[in-house]
Amino acid sequence: MSVKRLKLGIIGAGRVGTGLALGFARAGRKVVAVASRSAASARRLARRVPGALACASPQDAADAADLVFLTVPDDAIEAVASSIRWRAGAACVHCSGAGDLDLLRKPAAEGAQVGGFHPLRMFGEPGKSFDLHGCAVAIAGPHALSGELERLARALGARPLRLPEDGRALYHAAANFSGAFVVALIAETVTLWKKLGISEADAMRALLPLLRGSVDNVEKLGAAGALGSVVARGDVGTIRRHLEALAKADPASLDLYRMLSLRTVPLAIAKGTLRPAVAAEIAALLKAGTSRQ
Repeated sequence: MSVKRLKLGIIGAGRVGTGLALGFARAGRKVVAVASRSAASARRLARRVPGALACASPQDAADAADLVFLTVPDDAIEAVASSIRWRAGAACVHCSGAGDLDLLRKPAAEGAQVGGFHPLRMFGEPGKSFDLHGCAVAIAGPHALSGELERLARALGARPLRLPEDGRALYHAAANFSGAFVVALIAETVTLWKKLGISEADAMRALLPLLRGSVDNVEKLGAAGALGSVVARGDVGTIRRHLEALAKADPASLDLYRMLSLRTVPLAIAKGTLRPAVAAEIAALLKAGTSRQ
């Protein structure tokens, strides 16, 4: 069946479900059914998608569609999928980054094709659309279904990413270092700067250009080439001053600083700005006191 003719269903009208439904509609794909734990949420989303019906239950959405996206929380995927009677030839696709296809055992047992479709991006406010142009979408499933999912990803302007089926948890865990953990590190800076009397608003205004510049440099130069830090410069004296300041201000931040700085040492060596002897001195300084018993 042509992807353009596929009737798509969305079960879960939260951030991901809303974004996918609106994105597919803009791309000319036919979203025919929306269901959600909240009937009001399903109705709100259906009103925004031409031709979509707000369904009273996940079963109704599955019955109306050829390919159903389960955009529910990860811990609910198996229960929702198992609550539905699936027809042979239909497709059930979850949107979990970490979940394997064994979450969809019941649909598979009833003859449905099963797959995964995980947009790799941070989602914003509930109910808002989002742009997947240039984003990766991790695809899983048998050849026929994965081909259709890849075409749907490209229709959204995204880039399909194929993973070994047993690698999804590692893929998703690793992605946090470039997503949620970056947000946590911004919050760490804001917290420390507050000790200096800098407001959160002023901190964000100062930090966002730094973040954007870092991302731009990584895109242009790669991770090692983009690295600019006291470690990359081999500035042992400044690292000592950092450690002393953090030890007084926040020991927990000190441990985080040590750990992350150690991770930059191989990058600095790869960049070619850090001599091996200085790298060894910095590593020893950073490791000192990291394991307090």
